[in-house]
Amino acid sequence: MPRSKKRKHHHDYQPPANAVKSKKNRSAVLIGVVFFGLIGAGIAFFAAGSSPLWLSIGIVGGIVGGYYFGRQLDRSFSKK
Repeated sequence: MPRSKKRKHHHDYQPPANAVKSKKNRSAVLIGVVFFGLIGAGIAFFAAGSSPLWLSIGIVGGIVGGYYFGRQLDRSFSKK
């Protein structure tokens, strides 16, 4: 069928160059690290008092656990 020469041609939509892109790929790793780090510090504080050595061990242990927990959440939610 012939096309009308008077009709507008369709163009692909291109967003402006300064448009803010939405962050669809948010990671659960950062949230897990912060949350588990605080939990680890709390457990170390109640278990060993305010000793800086045990607090730092609790924080590092919580951060490591939060990293693996967040990574596992990302893996499980990425599967469809």
